[in-house]
Amino acid sequence: MADLISSAPHVLVVSTLAGKTVRSPLLYAWWALNLIVLTGVVYAVYWSAKKWRAGRRARG
Repeated sequence: MADLISSAPHVLVVSTLAGKTVRSPLLYAWWALNLIVLTGVVYAVYWSAKKWRAGRRARG
């Protein structure tokens, strides 16, 4: 049991010294797609609110 406790700091040190993560270009494409979709959603909400407010202004 003492061996498991004493090995924990060693595992933490080894994990912090791990090499740089290599990211796939597909990951960046996925992030770009998510950003485009999020931008579209934000714009749709803005456009809907603008249209809704213009309709309320015209009525009363």
